[in-house]
Amino acid sequence: MRRILLVVTLAVLVSIAGCSGFGGNTAEPSSDTGNTLESEDPAVNATATNQTVRIEATESVVGSEWESLSVTYPRENFTVDSAQHGEIVLGVDTNGDGSVDRTFNETHISGVNNNDYSFTIELETGYTFESGDAIVAEYPAVDNPAEAGEYTVAVTLNEAQTTNGTITVTDEEQV
Repeated sequence: MRRILLVVTLAVLVSIAGCSGFGGNTAEPSSDTGNTLESEDPAVNATATNQTVRIEATESVVGSEWESLSVTYPRENFTVDSAQHGEIVLGVDTNGDGSVDRTFNETHISGVNNNDYSFTIELETGYTFESGDAIVAEYPAVDNPAEAGEYTVAVTLNEAQTTNGTITVTDEEQV
């Protein structure tokens, strides 16, 4: 009986320690939190695909104005081209129902910077993050890698919250 109690206690401690590893500004996306990364065309070598990012605001940004969003892909795999302000779609799901409740357009974008593997959108939204907000952004100019697989992508809000997520690239062409 003591051995079972010891094993159960150890399992609980390990699981708690594992959860605390996500502390600070980094969280692992899951279907429970609503964080996602998707490509309109997940096929290998697809070009100028529309990539959608959905990330929930955490305590590190709640109460601050939405000023920036950065997405960094694996350097050796993805290519990010420049996009015009009007091609970028931005919004916030404020009530967690999966649909965008507040939208922002090119007038809220003060700059878009990109290099071969990342993009940063600088914003002047006047919008203050609240607990439970999920930020949604579509960026239309990402080329997928030549190999299928799951790739880790870093998403950063206001240079204060970074969340790592996974985007899947497949061998199958989008029909």
